[in-house]
Amino acid sequence: MISDPHLSGEKFSWQPNAKLLLFVVLMTPLLISLGCWQLDRAQEKREILAEFTLNQQSLPAPFEQLDLSSNLQYRQVQFVGLLDASRRVLLDNRVRGGRPGYEVFEVLTLASSSVKILVNRGWVQASLDRNQLPEINPVDGEVQLRGSLYRVLKGGLQLDDGVGAVDKWPVRIGWISAERAEELFADEFFAYQLRLDSDSVGALTTGWPTVAVQPEKHTAYAVQWFVMVLVLLLLTINANSNLAAWLKLRMAKTTKE
Repeated sequence: MISDPHLSGEKFSWQPNAKLLLFVVLMTPLLISLGCWQLDRAQEKREILAEFTLNQQSLPAPFEQLDLSSNLQYRQVQFVGLLDASRRVLLDNRVRGGRPGYEVFEVLTLASSSVKILVNRGWVQASLDRNQLPEINPVDGEVQLRGSLYRVLKGGLQLDDGVGAVDKWPVRIGWISAERAEELFADEFFAYQLRLDSDSVGALTTGWPTVAVQPEKHTAYAVQWFVMVLVLLLLTINANSNLAAWLKLRMAKTTKE
């Protein structure tokens, strides 16, 4: 005869395990917060994609026609000016198709003003010899460049590559933004960089993903975290009670009836 009410299914009984319950109390908010964080990330990505679609639909505009007070992320533009190939930035560790390489940045000085814009010409493959930098043809004379504006998104970890103001070019660095360009070049820059279109003058291998992870994937991650919460709660109830035995007995009685 079964004397332990926790093992018997005659009557539902609750025999809590203090250590197990403490673990669940600590883990449940963490799992829920991770799920909510993924939902927030999904919403952020939806907003980025909507912003990209809206600004990509606009006709390419010269610098003088831009509304500098508005959000210009991914705005299509066409700028006229001179590219400075003598002071070139190579953004390191850019991998495409499994091949290591660099993204090539040069400074555009607008013909209509003294505004300087950081231009991303695109990607080039790196040599197996780290001491050998790629040879890139310069863009000579005054040209019209077409592409989209881009401002580095907030968040993410930027490792210190130890590079400050530069006196020897080209320079190889680990990350770049318009703000950092001001430090590297000791000059003022427009807040957005220009990413060239594939058919623009001076373009190398172009094309950048709008978001690295799609919103649907973040939502799927959130569902996984919430399912883990549900499973944890069910396992906790089962481990701290005779729920399994009680349900088994109820089902047996129902079958007999």
